Amino acid sequence: MNEWNNMKIRVSGDNVKTWLNGEIMTDELIGKGKGLIMLQIHSGGGIKVRWNNIRLTELPE
Repeated sequence: MNEWNNMKIRVSGDNVKTWLNGEIMTDELIGKGKGLIMLQIHSGGGIKVRWNNIRLTELPE
């Protein structure tokens, strides 16, 4: 609480890998989605969320 988390997301085609505070996370459904980039949280208990230092970098093929 009251600290920033670090999230890294790497997308190559429909292959998506995510890391939260250096720990790899998996969700096979993410790569099947189509559309825009969205930032989402799950509801619960009056959670307050802020986004900070968002950077998008195109990776070489």
